Amino acid sequence: MEKQFPKNVRQIGNVSDQPKIYIEDYVNTYLNQLKEGAAEQAVGALLIGEILTQGKVDVVYISGALQMKDIEISGTEIIISDEVWTTLEAEKKEYFPEKEVVGWCLVDSGHPMGLNKGVVKIHERIFSRENTVFVWRNALEEDEIFYAYKYKELMQIGGHYI
Repeated sequence: MEKQFPKNVRQIGNVSDQPKIYIEDYVNTYLNQLKEGAAEQAVGALLIGEILTQGKVDVVYISGALQMKDIEISGTEIIISDEVWTTLEAEKKEYFPEKEVVGWCLVDSGHPMGLNKGVVKIHERIFSRENTVFVWRNALEEDEIFYAYKYKELMQIGGHYI
């Protein structure tokens, strides 16, 4: 049976893109709230949900997020301590026990929008499952870029619509 999504989701990407990425509105609202604190220091979030196949279409459904505290950026390096990962794992078990980690988000200002070595390094180390998602949001503007991990690399997903 095909999964029924709530009506309050936003689909990311073009109609023909795969994976199809759906993000619940309240997750989007939460990520927008993180932008307020990211003007001074980068803020991250762990994205929670499901990765599944419906028919012949790969789907990523983002239904929750947990804030990563104390992210450091030094040049092109992004540093997320083991303590932060341990805290996130405990919070995921408590708040989203039935869901899985589907990717992460970085909200930042003063850095160019796009991938850098630090993002790729973290994604390949922690989120190397096919179709996981990375979202880069600019803390000072409305810009955001979605990436999906396909064919062992992060590939930008173009456009979005509601």
